[in-house]
Amino acid sequence: MRGPWYISISDCLLCVLESRFSELRRLGINDARSFTDLGKIVMELAPLGRATVFTETFNYMARSLNNVDPHADEKLMLERTARELIGRLSLSDDVIDYVKLAASANSVDIPMRGYDFSVDDFVKNILEEPTWLGTNPIDLRNELNHARKIAYLVDNAGEFQFDLLLIEKLASIGINVVVYARDKPYEVDVTYDYVINKARNAEVRELPGNYSAFWYDEVIRELMNYDLVISKGLDNLETFMEKSPILKNVLFLFRAKCPLIARLFSVERNKPVISMGLNYHQP
Repeated sequence: MRGPWYISISDCLLCVLESRFSELRRLGINDARSFTDLGKIVMELAPLGRATVFTETFNYMARSLNNVDPHADEKLMLERTARELIGRLSLSDDVIDYVKLAASANSVDIPMRGYDFSVDDFVKNILEEPTWLGTNPIDLRNELNHARKIAYLVDNAGEFQFDLLLIEKLASIGINVVVYARDKPYEVDVTYDYVINKARNAEVRELPGNYSAFWYDEVIRELMNYDLVISKGLDNLETFMEKSPILKNVLFLFRAKCPLIARLFSVERNKPVISMGLNYHQP
């Protein structure tokens, strides 16, 4: 039987504890019982693997707070900030520039071990040049020019405004884009109900839960039928690493916010990355 998957069990469990405790603190929770109860849930779920412990501890926290979307106000702020930022940018007509923007925008996230999101850094670093792994601008442009159907797995609010720019650009060059979004909240991720009202040039499909698309076998079977799957963010990336689906058509766009991910992919911490498939060194 395969054991629980973590890049590093101790580091990842410390990360989920720090992330969830930080969320409680930012939501104004101060009683010790809330923290100790959540800590017990982390330890109970730990043997089930990374995706389960991260997702189900968020679900537990939301239930205990009686708040299905505890980051709702934060997500609205992030989306507003991103729209204002886009209004100040001079955008080219090159689809690759939109891909780079989508990767760079992945700075949005809840606090995690070794990383704390800053709106100022989000704005300041939005044009940062990414590291390319397993592909390059010329090869990717050629692949996009020949693609007819692309799946797009969205991630956090705020960066979604940059995803939307890329989705609309892909649609404008004749590509059928199908967006996959969670059916209920997870951290600061956008949800199906939000995306379907914004992505007017793409079909939007609702995931059967609030795990990554790569968690669900039926969704993986769908993704096999696309010319390309664009996967945003660390949760999608790490769930792919955990589930190891037989998919050779995935383009990962992310920032290496996690120090462990940065080491695996041999990039600077917090560097934006565009990777065709998994291009990392086995730990």
